[in-house]
Amino acid sequence: MTYNRTENIGKSTSQGQHDKLTHLIQSCKYPQFKHKLPNNGNGSNTVVNLSSKQLSADAVNVLTRGLNYAPAPRKLPVEDIITNVENTIFRNRIPRSDAECLRQDVSSLLRKSSPPKSNIPVKEMSALRDLRNDSDILVLPADKGNATVVVDTEAYEQKITHMLSDTTVYKQVSYDPTARVTTKTIKLLQSLSDKELVARLRPQNPTPPKIYGLPKIHKPNWPLRPIVSQIDAPTYNLSRHLATILQPFTGKTNTFVKDSRHFVALLEDVRLQDTDIMISFDITSLFTNVPVDETISIITNILKDTDLPTGYIACVNHCLTTGYFLWRGEYYLQVNGVAMGSPLAPVVANIYMEWFEGQALASAPVRPRHWWRYVDDVFAIVNREHVAEFVGHLNSVHGSIQFTTEEEREGMLPFLDVLILKAEFKVIFSLIGPE
Repeated sequence: MTYNRTENIGKSTSQGQHDKLTHLIQSCKYPQFKHKLPNNGNGSNTVVNLSSKQLSADAVNVLTRGLNYAPAPRKLPVEDIITNVENTIFRNRIPRSDAECLRQDVSSLLRKSSPPKSNIPVKEMSALRDLRNDSDILVLPADKGNATVVVDTEAYEQKITHMLSDTTVYKQVSYDPTARVTTKTIKLLQSLSDKELVARLRPQNPTPPKIYGLPKIHKPNWPLRPIVSQIDAPTYNLSRHLATILQPFTGKTNTFVKDSRHFVALLEDVRLQDTDIMISFDITSLFTNVPVDETISIITNILKDTDLPTGYIACVNHCLTTGYFLWRGEYYLQVNGVAMGSPLAPVVANIYMEWFEGQALASAPVRPRHWWRYVDDVFAIVNREHVAEFVGHLNSVHGSIQFTTEEEREGMLPFLDVLILKAEFKVIFSLIGPE
């Protein structure tokens, strides 16, 4: 049953990606511009070696498969299977007689089963083991572009340490905040009337969040984007629930971009003037610069006009103001912004950005002809003479929200995974590969 399910998921995912690729390629109605698209060849751009070590051809080949590729195990994970079966029996309160039958069936299957055939050549498997055993390098996913990145461990740790030295965002403490955050989380949950929901959201054996960084290979000296993994953290279940509650309140503006396909549809009827220029805007470290108090106030105003329990406001405040994590045995509080990695963070950032852009565009001395936003990435068409004035206005609205810009070059501008081309006062578009 598990095998058939994974096969169906694989086929469905593959078909979905194929359909999206076909749609984007067919969207380019101007074949004469396709020669300008980057050629990714056989996937060489999917592995970026930023370390001081030379990678073998076998190492590159195995990394090209992607970090989600699952090598076939050399032996069956018997202990993991038995543990998961026992956990399932316990969680579903299966009667003792039925549970014993399940155990016997699983035991019989395990005795008869053999490991699957290897799905990686011997040389590549050997290279993979060498990569795993080399403590001097780390293999990470890129922040953008779907690439696999190899970096020196020492350089990576230096960048994390330098990042944590910013006392405006992080504060090192001498204690483990897990117990006090757990206690407060349980107390807030008790204010909710739905006892079944409270039981589901209650933290079970919580552990401290962990920080790691994703290299931004499209920027000089590959700075890291900090990610705080909240899985099994005291507020993880509550944050996931609050994210589902708040999600329907986002994406209601006419500036909202859902995904690449939606963006392409928005460009369909765009006509340019000879004074127009295409610009993309990017906010410098949006998540760590989201003003939490103002965002909580915005969410409070949203929720007060709904039938949702008033206790949710206190829960949102709790999840956004008790951020902390563990790094190399030391504990840090996040004293500013929200942590990317929390289920609540993207929703909260979107809510704030919708409010921010409403204020910014309404008060702009000169408004762009078009403005579309995907989280903190913005595509705009602005009068060339007013670019500096408009950028200055955006950066004056709030001190913590600062924009960087990228203007079109030779009539081309990348945005999301689409390359926008300008010709004959029209905007056309094509698929581009990983940066």
